[in-house]
Amino acid sequence: MNFRRVSKYVIAVLLLNVAPCPAQEDIFSNGVETGIGARAIGMGGAYSAIGEDYSATFWNPAALAQIRRFELTGGLSHLSRNNDASFSTALVESQESFTKLTDLGLVYPVPTYRGSLVFAFGYNRIRSYDANMEFSFFDPTPGDSVDFKWREQDLGSMNFWNAAAAVDVSPNLSLGAGLNFWSGGNDYSFSKRELDIYNIWNEDEWRSDQSINSDFSAFNMSLGMLFRVNSQLRLAGTLYTPKTITINEEWREKELVTDDGGFADITYDDAGDFEYQIRTPFTFSLGAAFNLAGLMISGQLDFNNWQQLRYESEPPVAETTREQANDFIHENYRSTTRLRLGAEFTLPGVGTQVRAGYYLDPSIQANAGSDADRKIYSLGLGFLLDKQLKLDVAYTFGVWKKTRANPFSGDAGVTSLLENISYKKFFTTISYRL
Repeated sequence: MNFRRVSKYVIAVLLLNVAPCPAQEDIFSNGVETGIGARAIGMGGAYSAIGEDYSATFWNPAALAQIRRFELTGGLSHLSRNNDASFSTALVESQESFTKLTDLGLVYPVPTYRGSLVFAFGYNRIRSYDANMEFSFFDPTPGDSVDFKWREQDLGSMNFWNAAAAVDVSPNLSLGAGLNFWSGGNDYSFSKRELDIYNIWNEDEWRSDQSINSDFSAFNMSLGMLFRVNSQLRLAGTLYTPKTITINEEWREKELVTDDGGFADITYDDAGDFEYQIRTPFTFSLGAAFNLAGLMISGQLDFNNWQQLRYESEPPVAETTREQANDFIHENYRSTTRLRLGAEFTLPGVGTQVRAGYYLDPSIQANAGSDADRKIYSLGLGFLLDKQLKLDVAYTFGVWKKTRANPFSGDAGVTSLLENISYKKFFTTISYRL
């Protein structure tokens, strides 16, 4: 059997999506940043010029100024993710599902004689890293003739605790600010197996298990503006300051050989930890919303220059300096503009709202191709259960592709792997207002 050993360097490579791609690929590219609030998500996240609930703390803190009643809100999500991995004529389907808390917060409007002064506090889970992949391939090469199986899984999220405030500075203009304390983590695991299914060799199985557990922490601010042109049109702008993310990683690799008699021998076992820092670029967001006879139409653009990502310390890639990693970012990453579109119609007399949205999240890699861009569609409903209780639900779905070159060090002649990812996620938010 053609046993192979994977170095500590390859552990980093597996996390970083093929060497020497830096670690921020896992933080800023994997997963989907849906935001918070089922109403906002049902409108594709085109919400910075609306923001009439707690979720404005994420989309545009200035929009909090429109809230006139105390609000307590909470939300859940359920993700179903399919990954069809293929190479040549081999295809393996993998499906996983995850249920998590998305947000929990409160809004407190201060009684004022004129204008508005509003404070909000809460917890938000804005990006999920939950992902899955399985693949198997039989190598018929004489002198090998083993069955290869690979399994990869990510579990984790990027979250933040925030405190936000908004105030009316004129009858038509509101300003807001938020303090965001970021946290989160990602548990990555990868297993590779070689099975002697025809009992050619003395060894029955060779197995390599690798894992990287990461914890994140950071701080930044959000500054927002909302201008009410008239009773129908609103314009919004939001600035998110850079954040220096401190990442603590613990990695482990273990290899095990099992012979035909069932005896298992650990041939390699190593572990370690590493800490590094990445600084993100500014994010700028512009939005508009138009309301006519119960129909709200909204749009939003989010601008990021990913070439400005910078390592503030040495990267977690063996034999790679900070300067080399930053050069790689500059040469292989690009600026992106996220597009969000949404619509909401209020059914007369029944207190129910119907919503639809579209979200385009371009790949941050310069040469990824349009198939790697995430295109997500959304549908939503809002129900006013009584004068104090409101229920919002949203359903999002999308399909995109991901190609990885040499993902498994050329095992079984696998030179690349094409993943067709199907994403379906359900959100629910319930709000209580006094």
